[in-house]
Amino acid sequence: MILWAMPDAGDKSKETYASFIALFKKENPNIPVSVRVFTRNVLWRRMFTIKNPTHEEEIPDIIQIPHYRTSLLVREGVAENLSQLDPGLSLSSCLNPLKSHCYKPGTKDIYSYPWWFDISALHYRADHLSAVTKNPEKDLSTWSGFLHICQLLREKFKDIPGYYPVQNGDWRGSLSMRSALPCVWGRGVDLLTDDLKRTSVATKAFKEGIRDYITLALDNFMPILRERGSLGTMVSGKASLMLSRKLGLSTFDARRGIQVRTVPVPTTGETRAAYLSGMNLFINVRSQHKKEALTFLKFCARPDIQTRYAKLLEVFPAYEDALELFMLSSGRRVRNYGTILASARTLPNLTVTGTIMEILKRILAVCATQIVEGRFTQASLDRELDQAAKEITYLLSIYEG
Repeated sequence: MILWAMPDAGDKSKETYASFIALFKKENPNIPVSVRVFTRNVLWRRMFTIKNPTHEEEIPDIIQIPHYRTSLLVREGVAENLSQLDPGLSLSSCLNPLKSHCYKPGTKDIYSYPWWFDISALHYRADHLSAVTKNPEKDLSTWSGFLHICQLLREKFKDIPGYYPVQNGDWRGSLSMRSALPCVWGRGVDLLTDDLKRTSVATKAFKEGIRDYITLALDNFMPILRERGSLGTMVSGKASLMLSRKLGLSTFDARRGIQVRTVPVPTTGETRAAYLSGMNLFINVRSQHKKEALTFLKFCARPDIQTRYAKLLEVFPAYEDALELFMLSSGRRVRNYGTILASARTLPNLTVTGTIMEILKRILAVCATQIVEGRFTQASLDRELDQAAKEITYLLSIYEG
């Protein structure tokens, strides 16, 4: 049996998956499992080849996907109907925001199963913030306050080589649409209108939300397109804040004297929202090992396995009973994430959602290059978003009309 997965543990992904698969094999010694690790981009491209693989190509049995891609895979005919494999399969204990992302739209047929989720938050070094403010949580509650704190921090630590107020949490060291979403939501808009029929990408509020986020790079508060780990890191003392969806506590716990606090992402407007990003597993319709694959999915959903794997990855369990155990096992998690989880939002489970995110990711990549080269203008960003809105409108007319 072959699992296609993403490098969720970074450079420790190989050993993390090996440890996890060893747990499964201990209980299921007769089910061999091999893991292939691909980046999100590579996995996205491979999704469109597994439907009609050549005779030389490997056929995976289980594939990891972002929560919003289930609808696309159902439409493409590559995801197995799990409800037919096991009519007793249930999502009753699944975290509520993730349930709708497991079904074929308009039905109660389950096509993917939740694995884990992470959620956006702001981490800060308490020792650094105490040098510039007496009330960091209040000052960091709004985006304007956040930017003001960044200015104060840059001035305070200006003599430290390679210092940036904000550590870039994006694994590519670029601008991240997933990090920008809370800024957009804070402005009171979303990727699509409430009826999911039209896009908001060309609206003034959406453009302002994107501008809020990229101001971190424009004002040189956060490094972009630099060698990862070379500068602007909290552990090294060359950064003071970090926007991240991972819990991110063990790294700091391992270093004596570094006290890290976690607060909600500063709001850019009247709406406070945190991006809840779920990871699901689906079974390839072409798999020759569907029974074994279903056993693996059920194993991953068990409360004890959920909590254990969440600790390994520094993420959250996707099921209510496991999440409760996970949260209550640490008073700090309850304090840090109780309010944040209450403001959680997900992306819609539509055929076009993944493509929309790829379009916006491309735009932010262009912005990052322009900022580094000193060519960025608001007019150029507005043009890109206006063009993207036309592309998205066309996609909606084809797939969601």
